[in-house]
Amino acid sequence: MRVILAQAATAALVLAGFLCAKPASAAPEDCHSLVPGKLDKDGPHRALTPLDLVQLRDIGSIPDMRQPIVSVSPDSKWLAFEIHRADPQNNSYCQGMAVMEARPGAQAVLVDQHRDIIRWRFPELPGKADFPSGFAKVITPRWFPDNKTIAFLKRTGTTIQIWRTRIDGSHSAPVTHSDTDIVDFRIAGDGRTIVYSASPALQAAWGQIDQEGLSGFHFDDRFAPNASTRPFPSPPIPVETFALDLASGQVRTASVAEAALLQDDKPRGPPGAIAVAVSPSGRRAWTKPTLSERFPPRPQLVAESLTGSPISCEAQACRSVTTLLGWSADGARVRFTHLEGWADSLTAIYEWKPGTRTVKRLYVTPGLLVDCAPLHDDMVCVEEGSSTPRHISLLRLGSGRDEVLFDPNPEFGKLRLGRVERLTWKTAYGTESFGDLVYPAGYKPGQRYPLVVVQYISRGFLRGGTGDEYPIQAFANRGYAVLSIQRPRSPVAVPDAKSYTDLDKADLVGFKDRKNVLSAIETAVQSLIDRGIVDPARVGITGLSDGASTVQFAGLHSRYFAVAAMSSCCWERSQMAMLGPAVARQYVQTGWPRQSDNAPEFWNEISWAQQPRRVAFPVLMQLSDNELLPALEAYTALAEVDAPVDLYVYPHEDHVKWQPAHRLAVYRRNLDWFDFWFKGSAPDAPPAETTRWQALRDRMAGRSRKDDVDGDPNLSRPAP
Repeated sequence: MRVILAQAATAALVLAGFLCAKPASAAPEDCHSLVPGKLDKDGPHRALTPLDLVQLRDIGSIPDMRQPIVSVSPDSKWLAFEIHRADPQNNSYCQGMAVMEARPGAQAVLVDQHRDIIRWRFPELPGKADFPSGFAKVITPRWFPDNKTIAFLKRTGTTIQIWRTRIDGSHSAPVTHSDTDIVDFRIAGDGRTIVYSASPALQAAWGQIDQEGLSGFHFDDRFAPNASTRPFPSPPIPVETFALDLASGQVRTASVAEAALLQDDKPRGPPGAIAVAVSPSGRRAWTKPTLSERFPPRPQLVAESLTGSPISCEAQACRSVTTLLGWSADGARVRFTHLEGWADSLTAIYEWKPGTRTVKRLYVTPGLLVDCAPLHDDMVCVEEGSSTPRHISLLRLGSGRDEVLFDPNPEFGKLRLGRVERLTWKTAYGTESFGDLVYPAGYKPGQRYPLVVVQYISRGFLRGGTGDEYPIQAFANRGYAVLSIQRPRSPVAVPDAKSYTDLDKADLVGFKDRKNVLSAIETAVQSLIDRGIVDPARVGITGLSDGASTVQFAGLHSRYFAVAAMSSCCWERSQMAMLGPAVARQYVQTGWPRQSDNAPEFWNEISWAQQPRRVAFPVLMQLSDNELLPALEAYTALAEVDAPVDLYVYPHEDHVKWQPAHRLAVYRRNLDWFDFWFKGSAPDAPPAETTRWQALRDRMAGRSRKDDVDGDPNLSRPAP
């Protein structure tokens, strides 16, 4: 899938949004609820609440970090994985390591527990290093050769160390005592040595910044003013590799051969290889860029023959490999995933026998395969369905059967859910699109319901949209229909593109890509109106990041939406100053005006600050504190013209909010906001909020729309 302007440009906004957050208060002492107990199958069903979604047990992380989530023991008899759960009452988490037998019906056992999640840090972004984020870091447990012991990363005090525990939960203790965070590690084949990486240079770099502050910081590429008034370290930051002798406890610099252990998930194939898999007999398979006129090139599958010569797979599925899974147990066939179907809405697992011209499809799902690992001749996968939270499954590739190995949230099956329907359509530009309609719980045919649009990924579990701020099934339980949208591909063809900058620049011309996204949403909404499901007067739109950009664009170019809620905001002239010099240069390269440019034609397409009276709906902004500054230009302009806008700021947060208390508050306020505007009241909201919102409604009723949006012939409108 090509990278489009909005995604790349939004990544720059994300960059500016990352600020180190203060530690949350301690979680409860007892985290044993991380592993669910027995479920009362005869108990009553009940309505789903926002708290149910916040407190789901989670495995892995939201973004695809290309890190293994489930580790299979060397003898293929055991599985180990990390699990964490939010505690909004204490604004903290429980996190722990679980182990279970690799068979259906086995019970997971918690072998270690602690109070803090480790959050992912970006090692390098334009001009800056060590940016924190709101994403949980994937903690991959590593097995010792004895099949009885695992090691894993764990935060103890102020640093991240390597811990070791037996799979019965005994003897859990740290094995490293580093002055700086451990970045990654591997266990040597003999089980006597741990090779790990750390970055003393990073600690030194932060110390140098402290010293620099004594004489004043020079404003340069290290700054992201939106995120911090201090500079960040300049990349790249050196990482050192060490070897720990477990018997003696001595630490030394790792040898070249030992350091290579940390590269076991990096390409070891020919130059240019993207991913590599090695069979039990040592045969290699790899993906390489497909030679074509298009950028970016798609990964094509190649493997070694029995004589060692490379053979390319020429089947269509092999020309666009998503993930290289590895070899079959007998070492004769290579397995991989491939996106296919309408708008690539399906994920399929294929296998190919090198030397043959055809491939065999073993499994296909409309859900999300997050991570897969071989188990004998099958696959252990972390997966999600539209109505099924993340869980661990055993895919029987011979028969195509899917068996649940571990369900971290069995209670979820006792909650009342809205039915999900997969929708497919084309935009006005001919681009294939898909999404999911979540019906109101207790839906009655013939009745029209208010609709909330949630963006912008609709693969896997429909929880709260990108950023997880709009509780989809909680809305369904409040009597809303919810439309979850998968962002469509850009309709812009750039046959001579050589880089992502070329693609982004082409997408920006005439805002054609942004218009295509809006068309995808409007087309789907209109179809639901035509089917008699949705009330055309009560359609709301929400979004974070790229989704927020769509909300902003819709505010000036659409009359489909009566209410909006945003998690970040906005594209405005001041962004060049707010995001810092490095990001500003990237924007200019892709066609955005400079701060000093007079470009009214450009800003009239996107800026709320330049034309606040045109914004077509009430807006709720719930923002991280380190994303407040870019929103103030638009917010202030809207407030000055008495537009119905309300703003909340969450302290010590990132682009994706991570604090449990904040996540629950965001969920609840979004529900209350739409209840107020679509149902006339919000009984669950604090009285001060509803009083303020009533004042906004009164001002809105007093505004004349004759000279604002009603007279704009370019605005799209729902059919009556």
